[in-house]
Amino acid sequence: MTYYMKNLFFLALIVVALAACTETVKLDLNQQTPHVVIDGQVTNRAALQRVKLSRTVDFYQNGKTPRITNGTVLVEDDAGHSYPFVHNPRNHPDSAGYYKPTTPFAGVVGRIYKLTVEVDGKIYTAEDRMFSVLTLDSLTDRKADNHSDDEASDPKEPGKIYELQMYAREPQDEENFYLFKFYRNDSLKYYSDTDVYVSDDALLAENIDGITSPVYYAVGDHARVEGYSLTRRAYVYYTDLSSILNNDGGGMFGPIPASPRTNIVGGALGIFQVSSIADISTVVTEDED
Repeated sequence: MTYYMKNLFFLALIVVALAACTETVKLDLNQQTPHVVIDGQVTNRAALQRVKLSRTVDFYQNGKTPRITNGTVLVEDDAGHSYPFVHNPRNHPDSAGYYKPTTPFAGVVGRIYKLTVEVDGKIYTAEDRMFSVLTLDSLTDRKADNHSDDEASDPKEPGKIYELQMYAREPQDEENFYLFKFYRNDSLKYYSDTDVYVSDDALLAENIDGITSPVYYAVGDHARVEGYSLTRRAYVYYTDLSSILNNDGGGMFGPIPASPRTNIVGGALGIFQVSSIADISTVVTEDED
């Protein structure tokens, strides 16, 4: 099965030459001073706001990245609201480095959000606007066209031979960018560990009729799709990230990879993503054919 042709919308991640509104930071593979990494998210759902702070490690060093637990994190919007974040408020052992708002809030479409992070006396800032997201109308499931072949299912999970078909409506009177996530039984799934599923609306018609998922399912699986609105800068970050993950650097004598372009000012790596979210789910049922 020509998987990448069949799922062109999700897997043909278009890397384009975009306006220079972002910063690129090249990494020294034997860096002496670790970089701060900021992974921030504000959405239209109060439970999903979070900022993760960590540090990079040397290129050849394995293991978990060091988490930053003594940072100061603040989010503000252009309507005059201020939201302080606190580190790991529930003291969960797996949440070191994660910061949550002291007062829950839901982001509002159209507003601009500013992130300010202080680590060891140094200030990092980022801004991003919340755009509207496409409308997810329905999900159906079907066996992959060549489901009798082994390659129709996920090679790492034999027997997953059903694919989703997504139906949605995309506004055509504005420029939009999207990130998609696919879940199987509440676990985030990818066809490949290096996949990033993003799209701009140049690839989408106003009515999206039956675009197939890149993830396979079995009968009885609970399937969920999430769509995230992105700004142009966040889209650039994810397309850069996809290029890096799927590029071996040209072999032994290829160029050293650069980090994705970011909207964070001050020298930190990562992204501050502001998104509205749409999601839809279904339970996979057996075909009656």
